[in-house]
Amino acid sequence: MATALEVRTVAERLTADGVPLWVHPEWEARFPWLAQGTTGRGRGDAPFDLGLSGAQPVGPALDRWRALLAATEMHAAVHARQVHRADLWIHREAGSPGIVVMDGFDGHLTDRACVLLSVSVADCVPVSIIDPQSPVVALVHAGWRGTAAGIVERAVNRIVESWQGAPERLWLHCGPAICGACYEVGPEVHAAVNPHLPVPAANTPIDVRAAIAERALGLGLPAEQVSVSAHCTRCGGPDFFSHRGGSKARQMGVLGIRELPS
Repeated sequence: MATALEVRTVAERLTADGVPLWVHPEWEARFPWLAQGTTGRGRGDAPFDLGLSGAQPVGPALDRWRALLAATEMHAAVHARQVHRADLWIHREAGSPGIVVMDGFDGHLTDRACVLLSVSVADCVPVSIIDPQSPVVALVHAGWRGTAAGIVERAVNRIVESWQGAPERLWLHCGPAICGACYEVGPEVHAAVNPHLPVPAANTPIDVRAAIAERALGLGLPAEQVSVSAHCTRCGGPDFFSHRGGSKARQMGVLGIRELPS
C-alpha cells in the first residue's frame, strides 16, 4: 500500500485580487468550477483576521467575509463553532445570501452551488475533499483530536454513502498547517493520532498532515489524488496566523462549488 511519503507536496499560490487567498494551483487548473483555498494574514496594515469569536470587532471581520465571498464568486458562506470532534453537517440547500454561523460542527459537506464551506484554523489542518463526478465537496477542521476521532474517515464515508461515490474518485488536500517539525506534543497525542506506531516516551514532534494522508490512502484514495501543503503556519514566515506562534487571529480554509460543472 502507498504511504504518506508518496503523496505530493503542493505550494499554494497567493491570488492577486486583493483578498489573501492561497489556492491549490493544480486544483485551480483541473477544477475551475471550484472555489478553494486557505486565507492568509495579508500584506496590509490590518491583518485579514476572519475570526468571529475572538476580541476583534465584528464589523471589520464581517467586511472581510464579504470581501472573501466576492472574491470567490459565492453568495453564501457557512461556518460553525468548532469543538475538536468529528461531527459533520450536510448543507442540502443553497441558503440565503450572507454568512451562516452554526454551533458544534467541525466539518461540512454540500453538493449545492454557491455555498462556501469554511473552517477556522491557525495551526490545525483544513482538509478539502472533492468528488468531481457527483460533484460534492467536504471541508473539515482536523486538529489532533479531530484526526484521532476519525473526522476525515467520516467525511470520506459520508460522501461514498450519501452520493454513491467511491474512494478512488475522491481528491484530498491538507492545507496550510503546523508542520511535523514544529508541532511538539506529548505521548498521548502520538498514541491517539498514530495508534499503529510506537509511542515516544517524551514530548516529540508529530506530523498531523502525514497522518491524515496515511488515513486517506488506507481508505482507498489513490496516492496521486492526495496532496499536502508545503506551507507551515508556524515556521513558514508571516503569511499565516499561528496559534503556537502566539496569534489569536484566524484564517479560514474554504471550499465550494462555484458552478456545477457541465
